[in-house]
Amino acid sequence: MTVLDELSGFEFEDVMEDVFRNLGYENVRQAARVADEGRDILMEEQIDGRRRAVVVECKHTDTVSRPVVQKLHSAVATFDHSGPKRGMVATTGRFTGPAEEYAQRLQESANPHPVELLDGEDLRTIADDVGLDLYNGRIEILCDRTLRPQDPARGVDAPLRDAFRDVENIRAGAVPAATTHATFIPAVRVRARVDARFETGAGLIHSVDEREEVVLIANRDGPQVPGTDRQELVRANFDRTVELDEGELDSLFDGFDVGRFGETQTEYKEWAVEQLQERHTTTVSYTGDNNVSYTKTCEPNSVGHLGASRGRGLPAPRSGGNQPRRLRVHLHL
Repeated sequence: MTVLDELSGFEFEDVMEDVFRNLGYENVRQAARVADEGRDILMEEQIDGRRRAVVVECKHTDTVSRPVVQKLHSAVATFDHSGPKRGMVATTGRFTGPAEEYAQRLQESANPHPVELLDGEDLRTIADDVGLDLYNGRIEILCDRTLRPQDPARGVDAPLRDAFRDVENIRAGAVPAATTHATFIPAVRVRARVDARFETGAGLIHSVDEREEVVLIANRDGPQVPGTDRQELVRANFDRTVELDEGELDSLFDGFDVGRFGETQTEYKEWAVEQLQERHTTTVSYTGDNNVSYTKTCEPNSVGHLGASRGRGLPAPRSGGNQPRRLRVHLHL
C-alpha cells in the first residue's frame, strides 16, 4: 500500500477531494490552479441548518509551520461566502508546535474563522474510517454492497432447475448438483443534469436542460457502458443491495471472484463530464443585430459535481456574456 508521502502535490489534492467527498462534505471541488492563494479545495457542510463554507489548504511537505496556518486564516476571512466559514490545513507530514498553538487559540477564543489541522496520521485514520484504501498513490473505491446473487427462497441451483423444467425425458429433480461460480463486477451509477444557456448580443441562441442516468461497468479495463438489460437490472435494484459477505459466499458457491474498481471517484467524474460535454456540444447558426450570419460552438463547460448522493452542483462562472453553462454529475457507488 503506497503511503501518502509518495504523491505529488496535485495528486495529493486529488486524493483529498475524494476523501472529503466520502466524508459527506458537499459541493467539493478544487480551486483554480493559479497563483497560491492558500485555497486548494473548497467545500460546504451543514451546521445547525446553515451551509458553512470550508476552505482547505493541502500541504505536501514534511512540516507545516505557523505562517501557513495564519495565511489560511486570512484566506478564510476574505473568502466570498454569505454564511459561516472555517479553514482546514491537511498535510502528509506534521505541524510545528507554533502552528498547533495558533490553531488552538483560534478555537479557544471562539474566532468566527477557526482552522482545523489534519496531519498524515489523521489522514490515514480518516481513509480507514470512510472505507478507502490507498494504493499506487491513489484512493481505491471499496464497496461491500452487491446485488443479491441468488434467490434465498429457491437457492443457487434454481436457474439450472428452471432450464431443465421444459426438457422432455429429464426430471428437474434428477439434475445433478451444479458447480457454481460467481463473479462480482464493480459498477457506478451516474446521474447527471446538463443545464446550459448560451447567449450573445443577439439574445439566446441555444439552451439545453436534460437529466441523464447511466450505469458504468467500473473494472480495471476502464469505464464501460453495458447493454440495456444490465443497465436496467442495476437501476431497478440499486437501492436493494445486500452486504457482500465473503464468508457467506464461500458456503453458497464453489468459487467466486470480487472485482476491484479500476478508477477513483474523481476519475469517474471526469470521464462522465467528458462524455456529457462531447454529447451536448453543438454548433448553431444565428443572425446578429447587424443581419450578418454567424456560427458558434456551444459546449457546457462549467461543472458541478458530487460524490455519492450528498452534494450539489457548483455555481458556474460567467464569461463572454454567456449565461452559466452547468453540467452536474452525481456518482453513486
